[in-house]
Amino acid sequence: MTCSIIFVGIRAQECPLYYPDLKDAQLEYKQYDKKGGLTGSSKQVITDIKRTSGSVEISVAVESFDAKGKSLGSANLSARCEGGVYYIDMKNFLNQESMESYKDMEMTVTGGSLEMPSSMKAGDLLKSGDMKMSFSSGGMTVMNITINVSNRKVEAVENLTTPAGTFECYKISSDVAMKMMMNMKTKSVEWYSKGVGLVKSETYSTDGKLMGSNVLTALKK
Repeated sequence: MTCSIIFVGIRAQECPLYYPDLKDAQLEYKQYDKKGGLTGSSKQVITDIKRTSGSVEISVAVESFDAKGKSLGSANLSARCEGGVYYIDMKNFLNQESMESYKDMEMTVTGGSLEMPSSMKAGDLLKSGDMKMSFSSGGMTVMNITINVSNRKVEAVENLTTPAGTFECYKISSDVAMKMMMNMKTKSVEWYSKGVGLVKSETYSTDGKLMGSNVLTALKK
């Protein structure tokens, strides 16, 4: 019986983290358009790490900037690993400049997580995810946002080099459907590295044309 309890406990601790496991660690990103021109940047700071039996929750402060370095606003994200599954905050898909208009309103979120299991390999299909956000003021709904991420697939496990270094990454592709003021469908390719997080992402139109990219340019621990 004792051996069984120990074995289960060890398995519960096998939680992959796609962020640095260190408070105050910083990740800096730059965003580019389809021609490689700089469109903006962002900084993420690990503000808190909470551990319980078999789970870890990470709080992240994010600030976004335009191409000239002017702040576009800040937001808080969270990520967690529980029972060997890592959950990504789908608010990562939102443009911070657009969200700044609703910062003083009441926000209700349903759904909002994408799963990454502890063990992945090329060819694996991952679960879809949905998120709905409602913004209200004075009891009246001002804006609804829905995001659906589907057809998620681990395309490869490969090394990727950026200005921040070289990282072993899971390359994951997906289809993203977003409804805000209008419907938008895109394709996404993302590279995630354990202990680091998002290393690079690329956004494509439905006909396969590159629309933009987001690249990890600095990692400070």
